[in-house]
Amino acid sequence: MMKQSLWALAAAACFSFMAVFVKLCSGHFGSLELVFYRSLIGIVTISMFVHSQGLSLRTEHLGGHIKRAVLGTISVGLWFFTIGQMPLGTNMTLIYTTPLFMAANFIILAFIKKERAPWGVILAIVFGFAGVTTVLQPTFDEGYLIPALICLFVSFIDLIVYWQIKELGNLKEPSWRIVFYFSTFGAVFGILGSYLLEDGMHMPTLESGAYLIGMGICATLGQICTTRSYAYGNMLLSSCLGFSAIPFSALISFMLFSETVAMMGLIGMAMIIIAGVCATIYTKRTEAANKAGEAAASS
Repeated sequence: MMKQSLWALAAAACFSFMAVFVKLCSGHFGSLELVFYRSLIGIVTISMFVHSQGLSLRTEHLGGHIKRAVLGTISVGLWFFTIGQMPLGTNMTLIYTTPLFMAANFIILAFIKKERAPWGVILAIVFGFAGVTTVLQPTFDEGYLIPALICLFVSFIDLIVYWQIKELGNLKEPSWRIVFYFSTFGAVFGILGSYLLEDGMHMPTLESGAYLIGMGICATLGQICTTRSYAYGNMLLSSCLGFSAIPFSALISFMLFSETVAMMGLIGMAMIIIAGVCATIYTKRTEAANKAGEAAASS
């Protein structure tokens, strides 16, 4: 359980650093161009790892990889579209509703199976989301209705993506292979979208090229950590710990850009941290109790 928590927290930290590099790259490249470079660097680094370790990228579950890659790329594309259509705080709040969809999903599954829902983690997710809204301070206006609905749709797609990752994990597909196929599809989508929807590709300079490499490495590591967390661990706990990207981002922004956080932001981040700790403790105790029950039944 501790290992899964660390994977989820590592993913949040990697994506927070990735966001810094995206911010540094934003003046040099288009959004879909960044998707291409991020994916390309993922392909290169994973290919180098596979070659050095004598592993193989061949898979017997290509259909599952394609489903995960297509849904994930659609999610990223739609999200990038909504960023410029509404305030960033509102956008990110709606994107962070995926854990709420996950919680509702588990409640429904528990009802169907006539089992007890994991209410401890579900309540922690609700509390953590309240912390998210406290930090981001979303504002809603009638003009944001369409992009807001798209953001909610993106969050729902992400729920399906996480279940697909879980399915691939159950099929014993390694995390690096799952991320490789996702990166491959993302690279194709990024370069086509750059020419069809934006003003094409731009030649990186030495400085912007360094930012691209940093972004790509952080994104690849973040994807691998996320995949390991969801594919082989507790999905609800991973969802709750995903909120920790907000405190990580605030800390990094303070250290690198001297950006301060208001008191309400600090309160919200404290709520997120408390939610993550409570969810981890509850999940650990529940799984320990289940193992003890299984051991007693078998004996």
